[in-house]
Amino acid sequence: MKSYILKNDGEGYFVNDTKIIENINDIKPIADEKAISIMKKVSKKPYSSSALAKELKFDKKTAAFYIGKLEKAGLISIEPQKAGDIIKAAYNSFSYEINDNKIKFDPKMKTKENQYALNFFSKFINNGKFDGYICVGASDPHGEYKAVARDSHYTAYLGMFFGQFIDLPQTMPIILDTDVISKNLFKKNLIVIGGPVTNLVTRDINNFLPIKFIKEEGWGLKDRNGIHIRDYEGTIEKIKNPFDKDKDIILIGGIRNVGTLSAMLAATRFSGITFKGYNGEVPWSLMVRGYDIDGDGQIDSIETVK
Repeated sequence: MKSYILKNDGEGYFVNDTKIIENINDIKPIADEKAISIMKKVSKKPYSSSALAKELKFDKKTAAFYIGKLEKAGLISIEPQKAGDIIKAAYNSFSYEINDNKIKFDPKMKTKENQYALNFFSKFINNGKFDGYICVGASDPHGEYKAVARDSHYTAYLGMFFGQFIDLPQTMPIILDTDVISKNLFKKNLIVIGGPVTNLVTRDINNFLPIKFIKEEGWGLKDRNGIHIRDYEGTIEKIKNPFDKDKDIILIGGIRNVGTLSAMLAATRFSGITFKGYNGEVPWSLMVRGYDIDGDGQIDSIETVK
């Protein structure tokens, strides 16, 4: 089994194969400048021993000495040919482990922004598995307003976001609001998408939310600063599940579907901004506004409302 070294150049993580040298006394002959120059050449393409010696300006005895050391270390391979031996690289690097630490690396947790999101969604991510349900409004007329949900497709974007952290679930974690009610799934970790008109679960948890949906002359969101009625305003909230205190409920919603989209983008694409100041407190809530900065008709930026 090959070993690999992991490198981060600031733009991503990259691996290179490496030969683990077991005996420290075996390092000196291959750590020589001449040995390294041979490895650099053959790592790019195979060479005959004579062509290698000529290009590196080694005499045949010197070339043979270092080629022998590198072969013994397992860093190169030699294929006998009628016209002369062909030398190929077996590894691109060599390493010596001072301490065989087994530190588990998870590339899904590689940035601070990811850590902020992982902290916020912690109850829903358990050893790389999704724990809970994502609840969307039904697309059929339902509830007292006979509303049809127009924001359920935003869940696809949320799923792509969670793909950074979890494996593909074995069972479908997306569920309709009507199924949560009919199957009595309230005692689960729930991520609820949309407002109380199109999502009946939002309606049923509204009284427990720090920022509540209210209906006066028209729908609005009420926080300590007043009532928000703009279509492009949304809310992200996290509460202890009132039906099971060991579970969490997260709401991502708005008065209109564009407000839900604004909240969804804040929770995913802009999670580094949205959750940077989150320190595990529950209940927690944040009003957000979405904007179309480039004028193409799509929400592409958000701001938080303090």
